Amino acid sequence: MKNIIIFIIILSSFGLKAQNIINSRFHILNHSILNPAYIGTYQFTSISLFSSHKWFNVKNYPYTQGLIVSGNNNKNSWGILLLNNRWGNFNNLSIQLTYSYKAKINDEWNIFSGLNANVNQFTLNQTNYKPAEENDAALSYHKEKAIIPNFNAGILLSNNFNFIGISIYNLLQNNYKITTNDEEQNKLQRHFIISGAYNFTINEKLNIKPMMYLIKNTYSKLYLDISSITTYDNKYFAGIGFNTNKEISFMGGLFYKEFQFSYSYGFNLYLSSYINSSLHEISCSYRFKKEGKKLL
Repeated sequence: MKNIIIFIIILSSFGLKAQNIINSRFHILNHSILNPAYIGTYQFTSISLFSSHKWFNVKNYPYTQGLIVSGNNNKNSWGILLLNNRWGNFNNLSIQLTYSYKAKINDEWNIFSGLNANVNQFTLNQTNYKPAEENDAALSYHKEKAIIPNFNAGILLSNNFNFIGISIYNLLQNNYKITTNDEEQNKLQRHFIISGAYNFTINEKLNIKPMMYLIKNTYSKLYLDISSITTYDNKYFAGIGFNTNKEISFMGGLFYKEFQFSYSYGFNLYLSSYINSSLHEISCSYRFKKEGKKLL
């Protein structure tokens, strides 16, 4: 019972701050998750898989799984994203199509504009509910679903190392009913995201890249996610991150030929006193080498 109460508090106080936009640490390695324009910066066709799990000892613990495929053809880039998020009895399966266009400013800087069209299937699983009152009329005791289309958009100013971007998620702010017993419709909140990163070259083998995300919607406090990745010899990387949900995370990975592997571990500084608040995430990416270009 204690874990159930804590999990309800978690969902209301933590998950809704960014309305589950950031559910994993993979956005550090693939920024197109939070800004569709960023997919235009990739010079190679690639495919990525990641899986993130947290709070294992809580029933129906949260997890995020993703598949991202992207390609580049000079000024035009495209991406396909398949994301599956679970928070307790609530699940969101999202299929997304992304397009990005590159416009040259000068020999060093480019500006990218991106649009993401997506379809989301929200599912509320009430089959395992055990209410205090049996036959509660507010519960259906089965799975209920709502399918919602939406759009995300973004712009990005970038060179080969640094970027600053602005993106908007849930442009349509759709109304939806997740259960047949809802008297009022719910509304997806529009999110405004500012992101940026700057690369510090320490020497010919060592680079440090701090990055930041600011997220705000109408009903939440400002959400801040900061992190930094250190790359050595273009083969190994390690990172650390912190956000205003009091979550801290550590990341390590390597490049091997056309592959990229990473593992992340994190925990919540507040919740660790009550539950096992650890986060575990693994990812693997493969980049298809273009003729005449090096991967690194």
